[in-house]
Amino acid sequence: MHKLQAMKQELKETGEIQLCVTDPDAKSMKNNGKYEVCFNVQTAVDSKYKLIVDCDTVNDVNDQGQLSNMAKRTKQVFRNQKITILADTGYYNYLEIIDVVDENTELLIKPQKGKHNKVVSGFDKGNFEYDAINDRYICPLGYELPFKWNGRYTCEALDICGQKGCTSAKGGRSVTRLIDEEVIGQIAENTHSKSNAYKQRAAIIEHPFGTIKRHLGYTYFLTRGLASVSTETNLICLAYNLKRLIKIKGVKELICLFRDRAPSISNMHNST
Repeated sequence: MHKLQAMKQELKETGEIQLCVTDPDAKSMKNNGKYEVCFNVQTAVDSKYKLIVDCDTVNDVNDQGQLSNMAKRTKQVFRNQKITILADTGYYNYLEIIDVVDENTELLIKPQKGKHNKVVSGFDKGNFEYDAINDRYICPLGYELPFKWNGRYTCEALDICGQKGCTSAKGGRSVTRLIDEEVIGQIAENTHSKSNAYKQRAAIIEHPFGTIKRHLGYTYFLTRGLASVSTETNLICLAYNLKRLIKIKGVKELICLFRDRAPSISNMHNST
């Protein structure tokens, strides 16, 4: 009982909401439909050869803060090249999305689903049309939502329409428009128009994970602590990439490529 009280006090002092006594860096997170104490492995994979471009290991319980992290890592590899990033809905975060998109980076990502009751009733934000000329939104029934304050547009016709499925707020339904809403809208439009390309996302990103888990047999980590687990992840991804390169190029050609590359790598290290 004393140990439990000590743990409770530690959580209170650190501001954390969970504590793993086996590995303090590990977190309880949803994995394959159930909750497990684990780490969150992030990868960026190229679409042509299924090679892992970069990887990272974090203990965030979801992916919403990892989009810009992995995008920046990918951009460092493909310097000054135009790239298209296919991201899962779990990465959907307005601030992260705005931070990723630039003149050389196209992002395809599906938005998260709205609240079930609003989707079913037809009053999800996606069904509200924005009138840029008059700076207002038009609801599915044709009522106006004029601009009020701080990016919020509020309906003033709640007493008239009486749609209970729209909102339970006494002040009427409100819709928030972000500063970069046009960018977000363009991404949604591009994702929809390029749905065939977006559908390839799962096949691309899951190829390494499937191979690593089923073929190489790495279904769990052998080390503890974020730093050690991160190193283990890097070694596993390196092993995967080497096997892919052997499959793609063959052993002899790969050795020749390494030999040709060795002098430039040596010069790079000597210059630093």
